[in-house]
Amino acid sequence: MKKVFISTTTFAQEDPSILQGLAKAGIMYTLNLHQRRLNEAEITEILVKGGYIGLLAGLEPLTKSVLTQAKNLKVISRVGVGIDNVDVLAAKKFGIKVYNTPGVLTDTVAELTLGLMLAALRKISLQDRQMHQGSWDKKMGALLKGKTVGIVGFGQIGMRVADLALAFGAKIILTDLRKIKKAKTKQVGLAQLIKSADIISLHCSGKDCVLGDKEINAAKQGVIIVNTARGQLIDEAALLNGLSSGKIASAALDVFEQEPYQGELCKHEHVILTPHIGSYAKEARIMMEKDAVANLIKGLMGKS
Repeated sequence: MKKVFISTTTFAQEDPSILQGLAKAGIMYTLNLHQRRLNEAEITEILVKGGYIGLLAGLEPLTKSVLTQAKNLKVISRVGVGIDNVDVLAAKKFGIKVYNTPGVLTDTVAELTLGLMLAALRKISLQDRQMHQGSWDKKMGALLKGKTVGIVGFGQIGMRVADLALAFGAKIILTDLRKIKKAKTKQVGLAQLIKSADIISLHCSGKDCVLGDKEINAAKQGVIIVNTARGQLIDEAALLNGLSSGKIASAALDVFEQEPYQGELCKHEHVILTPHIGSYAKEARIMMEKDAVANLIKGLMGKS
């Protein structure tokens, strides 16, 4: 029987039949008992000691070192879109097939992004906390209509965010490595986007920092920053400095370089934090997990 490790922490909670499908396919699976993202040492130890041939992967670092030691591993099936946590070149060298589930998370991440924008503009989280503490203190907010939303990374999710924001009457500027032609949007360079946007929304992949001290200092006074992409895209110290100075009016974050996150941003009243729930819409989660399992089985059967 083929042995597979499932590293994501909530796999099949919404639809247990997904696990039954693995069993029917002759696959023995083991769940992540840590109930959090695994670090490099942990995933290495699990894959090596378990002798797993397949991995239903989350965002744990699947580096060259990990893949070198996991000699039985033949298939990595990401339960998600991004594969920047996987050393794809090393995987290719060792004959490990790598799959992901593109398109499944477009609506769920885009809708969360829009919700975070609206929450930041209308100070919903802050006023909710104050109400729960017995305070009736009305805060003046602002409309999304008429605001310039700068979208960094214009893939499927960034494009869907643009559609939703346009429906509210926002103006859209974007930056992307590719040449983009889309009605009612304007493509600009990153520096111009940062200077012009009332709201900066990050939807790019990669591990490089996009917003550091230099970029935040160049942004509009009172800018709102939303990140539902990758935690490392923002320098946390620079973000805190911008919040403290008032340059940044509010930040809304769903992703963090270290997760679970318990840093200084938790103490700031103008920061909205969610625990990496971009994929946590029931319908999307089930579809994503089913697709990941289908990819895993396809890979284990030797199909390309």
